[in-house]
Amino acid sequence: MVKSTPEKIVSSVSIDLAEHEARIEKLPANKAGQATLRISGRKKGGGSTGPLTLSEEQLIELLHKASVSGVLSNRFIGKLREKIEI
Repeated sequence: MVKSTPEKIVSSVSIDLAEHEARIEKLPANKAGQATLRISGRKKGGGSTGPLTLSEEQLIELLHKASVSGVLSNRFIGKLREKIEI
């Protein structure tokens, strides 16, 4: 697991889940040039992190926001399409 400080987050996106939020953060590229993603759930306002529990609809919303905002690359979306035949 990669640990980083907020200054090292390249981009991020989140969705509201009542008192919590679901978040995907894009971290700097590793030595091989691949971006690393961190997916987490936490209390709003930067509280403690914990497991990310989402409904299918919430997961779709989070992935959609991440693809539109550039947190997830077009390459990722293409590979996902190949895997699930959409």
